[in-house]
Amino acid sequence: MKINLDVISPALCGGAVPEEKAEIRAASVRGQLRWWFRLLGGFKSLQQQGMGVREQEDMIFGVVRGQNCEAGKLQVRTRMRNNAASEPKEFDRNNPAPFGSGYFLFPMRNNRRAIFLNPLPQFELFLNWRGDPALEGDIAALGYLYGYLGSLGMRSRRAMGALSFAQGQGAPIPAYNDVISRFAKPNNITVKELPMRNNDNVISVLASWLRSWRAYMNENRQRNEGAPGFRYAQNDHDVGYRPNDQGQPTYRPTLGLPIIQRLGRMDTCHWEFSSHRGTARFASPVILRPYTTSKGQKKALVIFVDAYTYPEGNQVYLHYGRARRNLGPKVCSVSHDLYRAMKNDNRLKPFRHDR
Repeated sequence: MKINLDVISPALCGGAVPEEKAEIRAASVRGQLRWWFRLLGGFKSLQQQGMGVREQEDMIFGVVRGQNCEAGKLQVRTRMRNNAASEPKEFDRNNPAPFGSGYFLFPMRNNRRAIFLNPLPQFELFLNWRGDPALEGDIAALGYLYGYLGSLGMRSRRAMGALSFAQGQGAPIPAYNDVISRFAKPNNITVKELPMRNNDNVISVLASWLRSWRAYMNENRQRNEGAPGFRYAQNDHDVGYRPNDQGQPTYRPTLGLPIIQRLGRMDTCHWEFSSHRGTARFASPVILRPYTTSKGQKKALVIFVDAYTYPEGNQVYLHYGRARRNLGPKVCSVSHDLYRAMKNDNRLKPFRHDR
């Protein structure tokens, strides 16, 4: 099958030399398809046959585990439909992103990365299924789900590299409800949308919403008082400034780790989920996604991935910089109160899909 997809927001799609050239790569798309497949519990039809998610995944995508190596039955190919070219960009405080809000790209500061800006890529996605023909509908649903909610590249959970179905598909796009119903655990995600006016910048709308929940400071570098998430952000801000108080509840780690907190000019506090600094990262279960309907209407989607939340009650480790490194990491607990409040934000409405 073939699906024509458009990238609808700036994309940091790394290639062989990510600092100089961004690329649309089949391997990256394949990894995204696998992620959505695993998140949604595999296909309902195979689950009803007694096949678990791992067994399904190995059969569809292949397996390299120990002595067990076997190619998957799904081939993924991409082909560009336009001549979109990336450009290298220096991301720093004196050269902000030339679109929407730079809030989402703050972690890119002091880095060089190639980015697709204008024109944005348009490409063909080919899914060649070499397995049981009875699964062709399920495989197609996986491709269509990716067209509805998918993305590519760095910061893709934060509005970058969002996808949309191109106009003039060779075959009708099935309804979203029909697509999601083919998966065993469709309730592992909750999709909502923010109200928008036609002239709104989708990325800015999403950035303002996230800032209202997680930021201690607003756009004017003042305390973000009055924002719905200020009490959570204030708590976490204060926790970082009290290195000797162990066991305090924290909230923002549920939105991704590590967090870098600056404690003035001379010190920093790195929030991580390991007692060893710099070991890994935890991706946010709150995905912010620009979306375009078949009629060209822009939407701002917020996707909550309950299945991948940070375990409530688990620990987070605060590693201090030079001035306080001799104290060792501070250990605090993680609460889901912020995450639950974000899901219940009355500004969010159910996702109104148009297919």
